[in-house]
Parts: sequence; structure tokens; C-alpha cells
Amino acid sequence: MITTFFKMKDRLHPLARIAGRCRLAAAVMSLCIACLFAVTECHAQKILSIHKAKKQETIFGIAKEYGVTIDELRNANPAMREPNFVLKKGMLVNIPEHLESAGTPPGAAPQTPSAKTPSATASQTSAAAERESRLQQGHVTIGVMLPLHSVNGDGLRMAEYYRGMLLAVNDLKHEGYNVTVNAWNVAEGDDIRKTLSDKNAVKCNIIFGPLYTAQVRGLADFCMCNNIPMVIPFSISGNDVQNCPQIYQVYQTPADLTAAAIEQFMQRFVNTYPVFIDCNDPSSKKGDFTFGLRKRLETKGLAYSVTNLDSQDDVFAKAFRQGKRNMVILNTGRSPELGQVLKKLDTLTANNPGIEISMFGYNEWFLYTQVYGEKFRKYDTYIPSTYDYDTSSIRLQRIERDYLANFGGAVQYALPCFALTGYDHAMFFIKGLKKYGKNFHGTSAEKCHTPVQTPLMFERVGNGGYQNKAFMLVHFSKK
Repeated sequence: MITTFFKMKDRLHPLARIAGRCRLAAAVMSLCIACLFAVTECHAQKILSIHKAKKQETIFGIAKEYGVTIDELRNANPAMREPNFVLKKGMLVNIPEHLESAGTPPGAAPQTPSAKTPSATASQTSAAAERESRLQQGHVTIGVMLPLHSVNGDGLRMAEYYRGMLLAVNDLKHEGYNVTVNAWNVAEGDDIRKTLSDKNAVKCNIIFGPLYTAQVRGLADFCMCNNIPMVIPFSISGNDVQNCPQIYQVYQTPADLTAAAIEQFMQRFVNTYPVFIDCNDPSSKKGDFTFGLRKRLETKGLAYSVTNLDSQDDVFAKAFRQGKRNMVILNTGRSPELGQVLKKLDTLTANNPGIEISMFGYNEWFLYTQVYGEKFRKYDTYIPSTYDYDTSSIRLQRIERDYLANFGGAVQYALPCFALTGYDHAMFFIKGLKKYGKNFHGTSAEKCHTPVQTPLMFERVGNGGYQNKAFMLVHFSKK
């Protein structure tokens, strides 16, 4: 496998566990896991008009258009307070009268009542100025709003992701970075607006979260109002990234990845001879890729062949061409069928010396590297993926050792590794903010971190936020 090796000797002092508030020894950071509750006062409201929602309109945008707060708008439209509420085109929205005593503006953290409570705009401006000042001085404050608990799999996975972030922060400390971490346990079903009432939320230069789609809108409103970038690390539904300039959506859909894999194949391997092997797997979900690729080849007038895993060896061999680089493509990612194909390729190459074979696989194959790694190298295998879990990487090995030493257990057996994902995400955004300040957008032109496992490269989505487009071909090259 083609990799870049780094030697890093930094080790982490024992980290406090996630439960409660803790501090990282010798590092400038704090952890605050809390669910804070805010009481919303109800006022009799005067409805001034009715607004008909347009396509892709948001609650935040409507509130801003009419000069009311989000709370005022939601009080006038109780359905908006439902956890799964989604504003849709054609909905009728009550527009209330704005009350000067209504409190803070859309998304801002509530202020303690006083005789000289500043205006909403002044409060937001002051918080933004403080964040910018601290950032210019080299102090980055991050917020983590994810389910950090041991109740179920979501919590355990996000705890590992978060611990990976802590390992990154400690490494950055050794590089001279000054980082504060505020973390909140935001479980499924929680109202994230209660978390956002914590005064520390508005101090964050960037917020990572949430995990659940129902919480995206509340956090997005807050981040738009306070001009704070928010990183959604994992799978969510909805199109909020198209409407909220503050969102950085890491997750890429299967359709996006399939399209990227086909495009990469057409760019890199157009001069090969594709051989598609039907592996007779009725559970396979690789048809979108194989049929999509075949259609592109046909459109370009490029020849290919199709054979079957159960074919006799002589029939199987007829699908391949001497004098051409044959690119083998399976229509399944499963291990049993892969093993059978590799055996047939061994027979084929033994009976046909000099025949050239390469393989184009799937990211599930990373799970099989201990068993088939040598075969992957023998057959010059390429795996399209959004991550590269390279067990031979010295950096990867060091981080996993640090995780075991500091948290009392090994990383979970999952790909991609959640701890390494958290490590790369924290490194990427903290370094980017330190280097580029508030102008950092995570684009390909902004070089800030060489990933251990999970690369990031963002592109703007229309006038909205940023979508991760990172994609790679991991090559198991011949020795």
C-alpha cells in the first residue's frame, strides 16, 4: 500500500474519563458535559400577517425578514417547536408583533436580566469580537455537541470520536497551540436549544455536531445568528447545507461516492480492459456502480467483458485479453466471493504467464486486508474510498497506542475508525482556524493537515454551506 510515514514521539498524559467535568493534564482545555434547561416565557402575541413559505426558506430567514426573534416566531406557530418539524414550501406562517422585551435575537444565548441588558445586536457583536480577538491571539475554542454516553452504540461511537479529538488537542498542545474544548452530551430526543442556552456555547469558534437530523435546524439557526461554523461529522438527512452558510457537512451519500468512483475509473483506467465478474450475490448493493460504469463505457464506445464466478476455468479465461491490462470488477463487496475470485485469478495467471491483472474494489475490502492483503498487492488493487485505514502507518499505530493507554481500552473494531476520524477532524479544523482565521473554509487550496485516515476537502454548495468532496483511490501496489 502506498503510504507516507511519520515518526511522532509525543505521548499523552492520562486523560480524565468523559463522565463529568475534566481537564487534560498540561493542556489548556476543559470538558463540560451538561444538559441545561431554559424556561421560555409565554406572552400573548399579536399576529400581524401571514407568510407563505417559499422553497428552501428557513425559520431563521423568515424571522430575519420580518424583524422578529425565532422564539417569537415559534411561539406564534407552535408546530415549529416539534422536534421533527421541517419547514416546507407552501406552509402558512403566522408573523407576530415583535416585542422589544422579548429578549435575545434568533439563536443567541439568553442573557441574564438586568437593568442595563444590552441590545441583541450589541450582544452578538460583542461575543463575535471576543471570539475573533482570542482567535487572533492563537486561542481556539471548540464545542462538541454529540451523544457522549455509554447508554447505546451511538454514545459509545461518539465517545470514541470525541476521545480521538482529545488526542489531537494534546498533540497540538505540544506544537504550541492553545485550545479550549467545551463538550455537551446531546442525546437522541434532546432539545439542542437547551444546550445552546449555556453561556459557553456562544464562545466557540467552531461547533462539532449534532448527530441526529432533528437537532440540525436548532443548531444551524444558532450558528447562523452568531456566525459560528458548525461541522456535521456523520450521516444526516435533509438539505440544510444548501441553506445554511455555516454548515460543513462531512458525510457523503452513497450516490455521491458511486458517481465519484465511476468518474475516477473513467479518468484513470480508460485504457484498461474491464472484466466484470458476476458473483451471484443476491444481497449485493453494488449494481449502481457496476451498471453505471458499464453504461459510461458503452457511451464512450469502450469494450468490456462479463463473466461469471461459476464459469469453468477455460470459459472464465476467455473474458480476459492478452496484451492488455485487465481491470477486474466484482459486483459484490463480500469476503467469500472475493476469496473465490482470487483463487480463480491465481489459476488464470498460472495458466497464462504474462497476463496483466489489476482489480478495482470497494472500501469493505479494508476489513479483509489481514487475510487478502498479499493478494491485493499481487493483483495491483485499487480501492475507492473516503478514508484509508493503513495498519502499517506509524502515525496510526501511535494514535491507537495512545488511545489504549489513556482510555483503558482499544478502539472499537469499525471502519473507518471513529477515534482516527475525530483526530483528523479536530486537527483539520483547529489548524485551519489557527492558520487562516475566520476566512478558513476547508477548501483544497487551504493546506493545513495531512490526514492519518480521513481526508477532508470542502466545496461551497450554491449560496449555502460547504460539502466534503474528499475522495481517494487507495492503491495496493505490486512489490
